[in-house]
Amino acid sequence: MASRTQYATLGRNILKRAFENHDFKFSQKSLEGVLKKLARPSVDEALAAVGRSELAPEDIIRAIHPEWKDPRQKRRSIDSEDDEGWIDVNAGKGGTFRVPKKDAARKKTVRDGALPIRGYGDELPIRFAPEGGAVPGDKIVGILVPGEGITVYPIHALALAEFENQPERWLDVHWEVDPERPRQFPARIHIHAINEPGSLAQVTGVIAEHEGNIDNIKMGRRSPDFTELTIDLEVWDLKHLNLIISELRMRPNVSQVVRVNG
Repeated sequence: MASRTQYATLGRNILKRAFENHDFKFSQKSLEGVLKKLARPSVDEALAAVGRSELAPEDIIRAIHPEWKDPRQKRRSIDSEDDEGWIDVNAGKGGTFRVPKKDAARKKTVRDGALPIRGYGDELPIRFAPEGGAVPGDKIVGILVPGEGITVYPIHALALAEFENQPERWLDVHWEVDPERPRQFPARIHIHAINEPGSLAQVTGVIAEHEGNIDNIKMGRRSPDFTELTIDLEVWDLKHLNLIISELRMRPNVSQVVRVNG
């Protein structure tokens, strides 16, 4: 369970980014002046409430700047050809999903305001996509989960479709991995292996040989000749994950290996 300090840190980062995106400058002093209006006893409580999604950053902007109008109410259609910065995610999956970005003139500001993702145990309450994880090298997005913090998803994760109509929960995030303090990150792979003695040992042996860490294995019989394996593992980055997948595909007892992109 994340601490109040972690939620407050997350809330402060979210507010700074939200204020910058709407051409305001966030300051603790201005927040202190509207605590009664927000019904919060302290700045830390207000920040933590934002981090827990109990208080929307737009509510704080509106409290400090009553004249402000939320531009989302006037947002153009996302299908506009000149709406630069919207990118397709699930093209070809039966629908189009788009991730909101800012216009070209503001890209640097948005990038500077992105939240750094370093891994578990960070000063921010971080989780990774439950159905597939995320690893350095993936393009990622953060989703604010009420009462939990940020869940980090690869930009191609199918689960992001759930949040298509909740743009206020999307956070700009980026990897910030310290080479002096390497960490492993979660990923999931799905394997079809020939059903014969020693197949599982060969699969786990390849992963161990290449310094992957196995967290969980689920087995299911697809047919008398093949066994399905779903493996949750930890790897250093996308290059490391792709190496393991490539090595597994070279084994004669493995017919298919794919990464799960929940």
